[in-house]
Amino acid sequence: MMLRSALVAALALVSLALPAFAEETKPVADPARVAAARDLLEVTGVTKQMDGMIDAMVQGFNKGAKAETSEAGKKLSGEFETMMKKFLSYKEEMLTDFAVLYAETFTAEEMKTVADFYRSGTGAKFIEMTPALMQKGAQIGMKYSERMINEMKSGAQPK
Repeated sequence: MMLRSALVAALALVSLALPAFAEETKPVADPARVAAARDLLEVTGVTKQMDGMIDAMVQGFNKGAKAETSEAGKKLSGEFETMMKKFLSYKEEMLTDFAVLYAETFTAEEMKTVADFYRSGTGAKFIEMTPALMQKGAQIGMKYSERMINEMKSGAQPK
């Protein structure tokens, strides 16, 4: 009888402690919201942007590593390109994670409204012009980065 009571008490303690050790589970996102999010990601060109971003990163790395003129640069560039291809192999999983994130943040109707905007003439133009704007914006950022570096080299104090 005493062994049985001890066993019941031990099981009760374990059952009370299990929730503390259990991994926190998140509620599954509403499938309608996830579908609306996937549509929004598609219409905004996120998939294409991911591919383009990887290509741009590889090209930039190749240039920085001097892959065309250096054996060491070629080797590093090859390794970097392999890593980026591996990264890109996660694209579908990342898109699903992004869709779930959007689905947790916005209603299906809100995402439909945004997607409808991006399908409109103005929205389509915005999407079309975004890569050029980002490139020009990066150039603006580089201009000020170079300015800051030059000021640091000359000993000028930041304003």
